[in-house]
Amino acid sequence: MSGKKFFVNHLFLRVLIISAFACCLPFFICFSETKSISFEEGERVIIFAPHPDDEIIGCAGIIQECLSKKIDVYVVFLTNGDHNQFAFKAYTRRIILNPSDYIKMGQVRKKESTSAAKILGLPLENLIFLGYPDAGTLPIWTKYWNSKQPFENFLTRTRYVPYPDDVSFGNAYLPENIQADLTKILLKIMPSKIFVSHPADLNPDHRALFNFVQLSLLDCRGKINPEVYCYLVHAKNFPKPKGLFPEQTIKIPSEIEKYGTCVNFFLTETQEKNKLVALDCFKSQLIGRKNWTFSFLRKNEVFQIIHPVLFVKNNSSEISIDAQSQEEISEEESLKHTKLYNLRLTYDQQDLVFQFLYDKKVIEKEFGVKIYVYGWKEKIPFSLMPKIAVDIKMDGTFTVYKNEKNISVKDISIKKTQNTFTFKIPYSLLDEPDFIFVGGESKLGLLTLDYFPWKVIDIE
Repeated sequence: MSGKKFFVNHLFLRVLIISAFACCLPFFICFSETKSISFEEGERVIIFAPHPDDEIIGCAGIIQECLSKKIDVYVVFLTNGDHNQFAFKAYTRRIILNPSDYIKMGQVRKKESTSAAKILGLPLENLIFLGYPDAGTLPIWTKYWNSKQPFENFLTRTRYVPYPDDVSFGNAYLPENIQADLTKILLKIMPSKIFVSHPADLNPDHRALFNFVQLSLLDCRGKINPEVYCYLVHAKNFPKPKGLFPEQTIKIPSEIEKYGTCVNFFLTETQEKNKLVALDCFKSQLIGRKNWTFSFLRKNEVFQIIHPVLFVKNNSSEISIDAQSQEEISEEESLKHTKLYNLRLTYDQQDLVFQFLYDKKVIEKEFGVKIYVYGWKEKIPFSLMPKIAVDIKMDGTFTVYKNEKNISVKDISIKKTQNTFTFKIPYSLLDEPDFIFVGGESKLGLLTLDYFPWKVIDIE
């Protein structure tokens, strides 16, 4: 018997024994009664993955369930995952890699997802690779609308999709291209269910993909109306406990639960076994994080239903967004810096009023907070709609950008107190949109400290 077969068989013997006891525990009885995802004959499903491996980490059970019910399921990869420096250097055993090496590693990761798909029984023609830049899609979302110059990937040194076999080969790294690709895919497949990365995920590409999918869904309004489920991959102390504990369940962290309704999909023993083998396909990514990766092999896969939030233009409306820590620096180091806590949106006499709560530790000249407000309006291309960014320094100075151009601040007032900043944006400055995308972040130079997960807000 091979080592891998022994490991798998030993693992699932352990699962059977522990499960026999676990089923008697009140926790498991309670958990099994929560809402679970089910599928009907004739459905069509799309799983959107920011990088190769996210589809297996978050949705391997979903993929297998769809296939078992003869449901068409597709996986759309936003990037080929070509920006993981540490993993690539360890995998290739080379300290220095050149741009072409990173492109080759993107091809390696693509092959790993292809191998995992074969294990689950997913037809390879149902894998759609777009090849946009790993670690670049959130900057593309925030800075490159209507840009004459595409985003450049720092490691691959490319501004265009470099993978000949990817459907977006040759496309410039511009948000309009991502938007068009996703909209085309949605209208071609016409899904009844969508699984996409979570807006509160620590990985910026995961947050960006959520935004782009939500944007494309708005563009497809009236043509499709799929159920949307968000899966979480990167979060503080998630999953708990770390390591291979297939007898346990996975649960959304309490600080993220408020973003939407939690739903589960419970895997069969066979689906768990296949997920284990599929996860093991990602050799380039398991180096240094195998313990974390196999933490996602649990009895269930968990998702959240996150709808656009309704906001009525009156004085009683209020939306609140809690900040998340980016974890680019240690928790001990983060305590030395100004921290964001909460962003609140209200309405006052034709103005959108934003207030964020912060705790200033020291005077930091390079520290700033940037709040983004993007409008969407039916029958007007999103690229042409106003996109406002308010860049605030802790001394009370601020700069307002509209479509990446510095504009006059005469219509925007900012009030500073000991631990809050309040500013108003005239609704008319956004061209009176039907929906707005709202997000934000704090920066220390180029380093992101905290961020406000993006919300899609339905203006009424």
